[in-house]
Amino acid sequence: MYRTFITAAALLLTSAMPALAAGMDMPMGTKPAAMATNADFRFSLAGAPTSASPGKSVVSIKLDRGGKPVTGAIVIQSRADMSPIGMASMSAPIKTLGEQPPGTYRFEVDNGSVWKKPDNWSLSFSAKVQGVAQTVTGSVIVKLVP
Repeated sequence: MYRTFITAAALLLTSAMPALAAGMDMPMGTKPAAMATNADFRFSLAGAPTSASPGKSVVSIKLDRGGKPVTGAIVIQSRADMSPIGMASMSAPIKTLGEQPPGTYRFEVDNGSVWKKPDNWSLSFSAKVQGVAQTVTGSVIVKLVP
């Protein structure tokens, strides 16, 4: 029985060693990209929204990690709704316009078709970032004019 315990413990230690050694050459306090969490990323406004046409707003959103822009992210889901004013069920069509400049993602929100006065909207996003296993999510609140 004692021999079985030692064999099992040795097997456990040797199988864990590559995983432990993988992060040993990194400076203290840093994480490999695969271990990044949602808290490491932040979505924020990159400036005031502009009018694309009557009833449509273009919003630029920055995605950063530790204050550095995240480029090449693929936005897999976006949503615009009026949850900041207690009407989450009121949503508007939102279209991805691409990344320009690097680390800034642009979206066109058709808010005028839903609400005819300036008000606060919540824009929420889900994105895939290269080298990060977890989907990155976040949201911003922005005042849009129809």
